[in-house]
Amino acid sequence: MASPLATLDKGMARGLVAFRWLTLGWAWVGLVVERSHLTRAWLGIGLLVAATAVTAIITASVARGQTVESQLRLSLVEVSVAAALLLLEPLVFDAGRHQSLAWAWPAAGIIAVAIAARMWWGIATAVALSAASWVGESLLRDEFVWSGATASKTALFLLAAISAAMVAKVLREAEQEISTARARAEVARVLHDGVLQTLAVVQRRSTDDELRALAREQERDLRAFLYEQPRPAESLAVALRTTIDTVARRHGVEVAAVLADDLPDLPSEVAEAVAGAMGEALTNAAKHSGADRISVFAEPGEAGGVYCSVRDNGAGFERASTDMGRGLEHSIEQRMAEVGGRADVASAPGRGTEVQLWTR
Repeated sequence: MASPLATLDKGMARGLVAFRWLTLGWAWVGLVVERSHLTRAWLGIGLLVAATAVTAIITASVARGQTVESQLRLSLVEVSVAAALLLLEPLVFDAGRHQSLAWAWPAAGIIAVAIAARMWWGIATAVALSAASWVGESLLRDEFVWSGATASKTALFLLAAISAAMVAKVLREAEQEISTARARAEVARVLHDGVLQTLAVVQRRSTDDELRALAREQERDLRAFLYEQPRPAESLAVALRTTIDTVARRHGVEVAAVLADDLPDLPSEVAEAVAGAMGEALTNAAKHSGADRISVFAEPGEAGGVYCSVRDNGAGFERASTDMGRGLEHSIEQRMAEVGGRADVASAPGRGTEVQLWTR
């Protein structure tokens, strides 16, 4: 099954195909209407035949399911044909006229490049075709001046590039959000019928108070994640303390924590990322290191950020030859990177492990 984003891009490709055929049809009509002014009819027909061939090839590729991005090379060929139309018009019509051979068909190539290669490439393409239009218009009128017609066409090309890139970006972001929401809803249905029900059974049937409390805590956290239930705002120090206490209670380990009194107030998403990364580091130390001592240190960092360290005296590992797994890469390093911070893991066999976290 195609991804929603691929479906969106294919939809944009189909819409652009319609635009190409409409503008190309009008270019053919213009050639017929202005036939009395033709000096080299064969050249005009040949140029529009080339444009028609490119449009037909792109249409066939769209019919095969290709997106605008996968057609980038074809779009560059399309832009080249558009430049030829604009530059060679002085050889097709009598002198002293305004450009009319290409009409708006070149805008399709600009739009395609802007969608596939993003805005700045689209703008560069628009500038290049505007320059070709200016040269062609000047040769056609036998004077190199910046006319109102040239200015209007340049504005049209630039507007096409900027608008197409911005609209495509907004549509992709919206589709991504919709896709994420659908995936979250599907995961929520699966977990609700499985994990959440199991946690509820554990709470009802278990006679172990600690196990019941742990199941209740896990159910609350999982529901908050799945259904995006708002969490009460808390300071970084409180978030770190809560994380340390939770891991210590859950795994039955002692954690020596030293948290500076002047820890900065960070945005909630940054504080959550730091607390989550620290929690993952503590959990790894408690479960896998075999350590009998785990220490946590946190102090203000540079430029208003924070520095945290989680150190254990466990077995350690050789990082260069060890698969870091999702725990370290996703839950620690990537989590910190997403809020503009970074993480470093230092370890050696027999020397324990230290996870260091920095935020800006």
